[in-house]
Amino acid sequence: MGASVTAYWPGITEEQLESQPGFYNDCHSWGNFMAERESELQVLDAIRKLKADAILTFITDGLKDEDVRWVSPQELREAAARLRDAVRADRPEARPILETYARNAINEDDSVAAEFVQDLDDIEALANWAEVEGATRMTLEVNW
Repeated sequence: MGASVTAYWPGITEEQLESQPGFYNDCHSWGNFMAERESELQVLDAIRKLKADAILTFITDGLKDEDVRWVSPQELREAAARLRDAVRADRPEARPILETYARNAINEDDSVAAEFVQDLDDIEALANWAEVEGATRMTLEVNW
């Protein structure tokens, strides 16, 4: 099952929804990782230990804006950078994260780690774009 992932914030316009940057590897791997990680306590603990818990923000069908843990674009950007640094440094905390991501990775031309890092780069680009668009708080919307 494929997933779509986009930046979202209260008041985002239809034009902004349609004009935001996308994922280089498409967003299916990251979207499915978002679903998989929610039942993996070791992954959630590792993300928190890396002080990257802003990456856990999300909204999907059935959730209301008031149910979201909003983060600033800067917080999301910094969380992506922390995870990227942990993967590149082969930190032990990154291993369960990559194992969970690997379940849905494309894994064609790049290693799972390289694909994961590319998705983090794309999330950073979304956060940068959202900030330029005037978002002061945001999340990642995932739909299947």
